[in-house]
Amino acid sequence: MYFTGMHRANERCNATNLTLTIRGFDAGKGKIVNVTGGIELLDDAGKVSAGWSFNDLIKHWGRKHASTAYVPYEKQATPPPKYRYLSPVQLGQGTDFSKYLSAIVAGHVVFDPGAKISEASSKKSRVKARSQFRIAIRKLDVLYYRLEFVDL
Repeated sequence: MYFTGMHRANERCNATNLTLTIRGFDAGKGKIVNVTGGIELLDDAGKVSAGWSFNDLIKHWGRKHASTAYVPYEKQATPPPKYRYLSPVQLGQGTDFSKYLSAIVAGHVVFDPGAKISEASSKKSRVKARSQFRIAIRKLDVLYYRLEFVDL
């Protein structure tokens, strides 16, 4: 069994019948108004199927995205795989968590789950999860105060 489907803020995903929401964030003001809130996937009855607290997300966001380089590459699929890194790279500097939440609300960032459950009906069931929030490379500027291209 696979759990997949692109989830956009406040839109029901037909693949999962879930809606991505942000509880505790005022999009108009661009501010968190309830620190116990978070990003949630809700079923049609409003029940939380999955969720990420602001507290945990803020820790991860600050550590991973304060200063970031995005490096384009080409992959040659023949075994073993080979990679060629390209130029220019994009350097993102200066961000805050509210920019990330605003990008989700605006539809620039989507949730892309990729969970696979093997042998689901047995005691040997295994879950391999790969849940990611994604953004198109052309929209990176909404996440940073400064985004520059640098030739290598």
